[in-house]
Amino acid sequence: MKQFGLLSLPLLAFACALSAPTAVAQATPAQTTSTAAARLELIGAGGQQVNISSADFHALPPKTVQVHNEHTGADETYQGVELSLLLARIDAPLGQKLRGKALAIYVVAEGTDKYRVVYSLAEVDPAFHNGTVIVADREAGQPITKDGPFKLVNTDDKRPARWVRNLASIRLNSSP
Repeated sequence: MKQFGLLSLPLLAFACALSAPTAVAQATPAQTTSTAAARLELIGAGGQQVNISSADFHALPPKTVQVHNEHTGADETYQGVELSLLLARIDAPLGQKLRGKALAIYVVAEGTDKYRVVYSLAEVDPAFHNGTVIVADREAGQPITKDGPFKLVNTDDKRPARWVRNLASIRLNSSP
């Protein structure tokens, strides 16, 4: 009987350890930010900063893209705003202004988990490049909650490695 009692203590500790991540995982959805309260920080090459609210975001023309997600093996539909429209808010030189030294400007998109990706400004300018990069707030017509409230999506990349979940900020930089 004593041996069973001693064996029960480690099993109980093990069971508690296994249940702890479950409790955290169950608490996580309640902590997600709704799109209505979401903000996206834009930082220009000169340091100017603009915070885009949900109302600002939804005032811009919507864009829908269909992509194949190599990670999930599925075709997905996202709705949001072209990244170039958001970059115009921080005076990014787009369209005919994108030439010469401006071609050395790049975009750093960062998620809340500090995951960062880089795009050249030309890659996100529809006047310069055929692919589309959007900041999505909806997937398949539903608000993004798991990876959201904002997600950066690129139609031109073969793998979604430069997609950014939980997108928090977009910064313009210039190479020397």
